[in-house]
Amino acid sequence: MVRFYKKHQEIIDNAMDYQNLNNGAIEGINHKIKLIKRVSYGYRNFDFFKNRIFIIFRLYKRDKKKATPTETSDKVA
Repeated sequence: MVRFYKKHQEIIDNAMDYQNLNNGAIEGINHKIKLIKRVSYGYRNFDFFKNRIFIIFRLYKRDKKKATPTETSDKVA
């Protein structure tokens, strides 16, 4: 028992120090991606699949708000 503790002391100490950390969030993301993969069977290429993941997880960047013609005409006058 003592030999086991000495051999794995660093791992055991880390487990005790970081008890509140886990990989549950990452496992959830992986599970959702697998579900998307199963449902989206038949997409033409990988880019469509990748875009679907970005949309579902809201990882895409939105374009900056473009000025409407009325906003630009107010500034010119």
